[in-house]
Amino acid sequence: MFLERHRGKQTNKEQMKTKALIFTLCIGVGLGLGSCNKDRNEWKDTQTASDSEQAEGIADDAINIADNAARGGSEVARTASPVEQYEAMSGCASITRDTVSVPRVMTIDFGPSNCLCNDGRYRRGKIIVTYAGGGYFDQGSVKTVSFDNYYRNDNKVEGIRTVTNNGRNAANQLSWTINAQNMKITRPDGSFHTWNSTRVRTMLNGESTPTFWRDDEYSISGSAEGINAKGVSYVANITTPLHRKLDCRWIDSGIVEISPEGKATRTLDYGNGACDRLLTVTVRNKSRTIEMN
Repeated sequence: MFLERHRGKQTNKEQMKTKALIFTLCIGVGLGLGSCNKDRNEWKDTQTASDSEQAEGIADDAINIADNAARGGSEVARTASPVEQYEAMSGCASITRDTVSVPRVMTIDFGPSNCLCNDGRYRRGKIIVTYAGGGYFDQGSVKTVSFDNYYRNDNKVEGIRTVTNNGRNAANQLSWTINAQNMKITRPDGSFHTWNSTRVRTMLNGESTPTFWRDDEYSISGSAEGINAKGVSYVANITTPLHRKLDCRWIDSGIVEISPEGKATRTLDYGNGACDRLLTVTVRNKSRTIEMN
């Protein structure tokens, strides 16, 4: 009897020790699982990457439209053929140029209703460009790009972009510094993304053919900070210059590193030069491919 009772007491102690050990292991495993879940969730979370890509695309698109609208056409005219003008405007936008007032004003008006442009995107509203002194493309000239109820694919674009012509760099290439202030994109579902950025845009090709936009080619560098559609703040840095040809709808190469607050840095790789709209997002050595807007 004594031996049986003694064994029973030992068994209870062992059970208590076992329960304590299991509890400790559960805590450790739980933390491990939590960490794994966090890694997996961060890898799946492409909100900041998607917002940053959309911001790059829509904002760069507006600058391309403004630049090409300034290259030709009459004072008040429907845009010319796609060979002579940026295809996004063809058949949709009317361009009005006030060359008397100071500052000068150029208005690119897509109308109050969605118009399907030649690049397959819908646009409506106005892009307004103001500039003072000298020619639009002269060194030192400064132009301001703003928006009046402007939408691209039903995404509303707001904010101010100031573009300063830097003249020629050491490689004899034209470059511009673009400061984006209080930029905001509001999606059809009401969610929105805000940001500020500084970019340097360098023309690699196309200067010698000012009325033919298809051979225009640019390199883009710089940084940005913003708040994504989920309310998470972030900073972004272009670590490998982005590359854009205007005969392609998307950025085709370059790397951006984005660091959302409280989360791991993610890398956006735009590819190797193929015009394929694919963007690879990498977080903690895990990658996912998304499509650009």
